[in-house]
Amino acid sequence: MDGIDDENTFLLDDELHSDTDTDTSSNYLDYSSDDSCSELSSDEDLSSARIFTEVDVKNPPVPCPRFKFSGIPSVHVQVDDTSDVLQFYETFIDFSLMSKIVEKTNKYAKQCLQSSVARHFSKSKFFG
Repeated sequence: MDGIDDENTFLLDDELHSDTDTDTSSNYLDYSSDDSCSELSSDEDLSSARIFTEVDVKNPPVPCPRFKFSGIPSVHVQVDDTSDVLQFYETFIDFSLMSKIVEKTNKYAKQCLQSSVARHFSKSKFFG
């Protein structure tokens, strides 16, 4: 990109998407690891948040290492002898999840009914 291949060079996001033909080398900022350890004021914090790095998609950086799961997987639900199946079901499927399932199912059914031609004795004519 304009002959600047330094791994510590960043381009401001606003200038990255600009369509002007000005000299873009002035839009680059140098960044080194020594600068990252220094104390920043609140104004500098805001300006540094707008600095983005360009990622080479052909040679992506190494991802962060995965952390091992150290917990014991289990469900902590108090179920006694008086609990029935519906109470156990409601523990995992709440009203908002059920509403979302109903909404998406109805949307899918409506799309299927609109995209197909119903036969003469089809029950789908009654649901449209």
